[in-house]
Amino acid sequence: MNQDIQPTDHTIKLSTGSFTIEELEAIFSNLPAEVSFVDKNDLVKFYSNKPDRLFLRGKGALGKDLRLCHPPRFQAMMQQIIQDFKNGKESRALFWRSSHKDKFTSIEYIALRNEKNEYLGTLEVVQDVTEMRSLKGDRNELVYSPK
Repeated sequence: MNQDIQPTDHTIKLSTGSFTIEELEAIFSNLPAEVSFVDKNDLVKFYSNKPDRLFLRGKGALGKDLRLCHPPRFQAMMQQIIQDFKNGKESRALFWRSSHKDKFTSIEYIALRNEKNEYLGTLEVVQDVTEMRSLKGDRNELVYSPK
């Protein structure tokens, strides 16, 4: 391993590299999507803390049952998704909606499994895809994105 990227005791080590906690926080805060993780017991364990979240989350969500973090009209559907993920029937569920804060929003649930195909939890990825929906052709020149 290169001397410049030698893990320290304050590093989270993964199979393909490592991060400091500060680096990992910065990555999740700057991803072009909101990410939440729900463990195999259906408890919210993590959410990315983006300053411009489409769906508000607070620290009060941590440790709560996933279904209780959604409006009542979606709770039965969330129960079905989790059940289908746990029993291996399904692995992904994609939804989208327009007119949420004048954005076109993609909401995807992804079953996380280990190498033995055992269910570890669910990843929720929420993304504003308004701009992507309108892309056409190619862009091969450098154009910086707005901040």
